[in-house]
Amino acid sequence: MRRFICLLLSICFCLTALSAFALEENPVLDEDLGKIFKNFKTVGAVLVVAKGDEIIYQRNYGYSYLLKKVRTDEKTHFRVASVTKMLSAIRVMQLVEEGLLDLDEDISTYLGYTVRNPYYPKSRVTLRNLMSHTSSLSVGGGYSNKRNPLRKLISTDRKQLGNFHDEAPGTEYRYSNFGAGIMGSLMEAVTGENLNDTVYEHVFKPLDIDAAYHPALLKDTESVSYIYARGGTKLMSSRKAVLEEDWDPSVNPEMHYRLTVGAIWITGRDLCRIGMLLRNGGELDGVRLLEEETVQAMMASQEGKGNVTIDSPYGLCINRIDNLLEDRMIYGHQGMSGDICSNLYWDPESSLVFALITNGCNNTMDDRICTISRRLFERIWEEYGE
Repeated sequence: MRRFICLLLSICFCLTALSAFALEENPVLDEDLGKIFKNFKTVGAVLVVAKGDEIIYQRNYGYSYLLKKVRTDEKTHFRVASVTKMLSAIRVMQLVEEGLLDLDEDISTYLGYTVRNPYYPKSRVTLRNLMSHTSSLSVGGGYSNKRNPLRKLISTDRKQLGNFHDEAPGTEYRYSNFGAGIMGSLMEAVTGENLNDTVYEHVFKPLDIDAAYHPALLKDTESVSYIYARGGTKLMSSRKAVLEEDWDPSVNPEMHYRLTVGAIWITGRDLCRIGMLLRNGGELDGVRLLEEETVQAMMASQEGKGNVTIDSPYGLCINRIDNLLEDRMIYGHQGMSGDICSNLYWDPESSLVFALITNGCNNTMDDRICTISRRLFERIWEEYGE
């Protein structure tokens, strides 16, 4: 009898767990999205949709490992490229709330040496500039050279004209990976913690999310996706290769200015949950990571704040997207690297959250948005939008 009761309780527990992750069955939508993925030569992908406080739909497509036909699923971890910037900004803004960072302070204060655009030596560069892409730092700068310490690239010790545009900080919008990467250096400088450690402890762990700036730091390394060229015509990175890439666990602001550019690995479901957190004003499942006014500030135009004099399409690492739907502003971020495409979007009015990650596809663009993302979002909006 005791064994029977234990068995019955086990069955009930399993059924409860399954129902908690039950998603709407929609074979017509499955087929339509499958056609879009196929048309854009997608190797593997996950698309997750939330409405209100729950995830309502997930479409896993293709393969995480093409050679052995390993299909993508809810556990597959993908690299999200530049969506990393928005995820990293959650920890940045926590530090702003704590008073360890100030959006309008000269970043020289945190780095310990003077940072200036050599064309405008009297103008400070601020965290607000980095996050709104108005820093006057060039798109790539010298950040692609792993051997250069940050000080060599941006301090007044050397006039690195090639790493800056001839415009005052705050006066022009220019998307800058280099600028966004410096966020990681600032976080390490003020916390005294390695970037991955501080973001995991204060952002991912409270939400029970398995995500990291290096795939070897994930709890489930077997779920790491391979990376391909569109159509799977070429393997760009194997699981073994990315897991064996160098990782520096130290606190090293001078060398860790590349990580917040696009390094995070995460599942589609957990990426969607981050979107739900932001859509919900900084709270998810009873866990509050940011104050609501902080999230609103991240979503807002920075024009007229600090030294920013123009209306950048970015708030504080959140893209304000006015070319996806005709009648409203959508918020989020896009990521592209090689043939990777990822998107995390939300609509405050309808409470729709759209999370897409691929490991290789035709990611050509249509009016600054990956065409595949636009087509998938349009179909999802048709099904679940207002």
